[in-house]
Amino acid sequence: MPDMNQFDRTARLMGTQAVTKLGHARVAVFGLGAVGSFAVEALARAGVGYLRLVDFDRVDMSNINRQLYALHSTLGEKKAEIARARVQDIYPACDVDICDTFVNADSLDTLLSPDLDVVVDAIDGLNSKVNLLVAARQMDLCVVSSMGAGGRKEVSQIRTGDISDTQVCPLARVVRRRLHRRGVFTGIRCVYSLEPPVLSPDAKILPEQEAQDPGNSPGHGRQRPPMGTIPWIPGIFGLTLAAEAVQIITG
Repeated sequence: MPDMNQFDRTARLMGTQAVTKLGHARVAVFGLGAVGSFAVEALARAGVGYLRLVDFDRVDMSNINRQLYALHSTLGEKKAEIARARVQDIYPACDVDICDTFVNADSLDTLLSPDLDVVVDAIDGLNSKVNLLVAARQMDLCVVSSMGAGGRKEVSQIRTGDISDTQVCPLARVVRRRLHRRGVFTGIRCVYSLEPPVLSPDAKILPEQEAQDPGNSPGHGRQRPPMGTIPWIPGIFGLTLAAEAVQIITG
């Protein structure tokens, strides 16, 4: 059960019943980068009682401009390990299960389970993202998903909605297309932006690249130059995913 002293301000806003529900909730977060790290932060501070954190990656220098766990002091460390330590410092009673593995069709058999209340998709690789969304829907799990946050600067253009309602975002367009091929059309709550991806004047990559990226992971798909990012947009995407998850849990 959550310590009501720690969550007093939350209870004053949402009620003690909501805090109790969050304390019993089980949430899995896939991807602990720029979006996922902020989602985990908000879920832990909201008092979610169980968090399954999935990421195989380590912190590198290029992460520092936007990722919560990326500091000069954490370079080279596993993101999942950093996340667990931070969650347990925020909410010691939280049961944290870390999974240091790449997400694909095979690993999802062990990463998803029917006892999860919400699955949070903060994966940036297209194949892994689609596999996760399809598997979660096939298990009838509630899932919230991040579409493209890179290449955007305007906070006012961020929206939430069902995957079938997403617009403008090239990543969302390709995700929808792939989901349709596998029989999934609706039922996935998304965070997306109406702002078309922008490039710096000297960039040589296309906006559509975000929809083609199979994952910037050595040994896991074709490597492409990453899109530009700024600190605030991915963080807002992550916090919004957490808000959507909390809404699902508390009703």
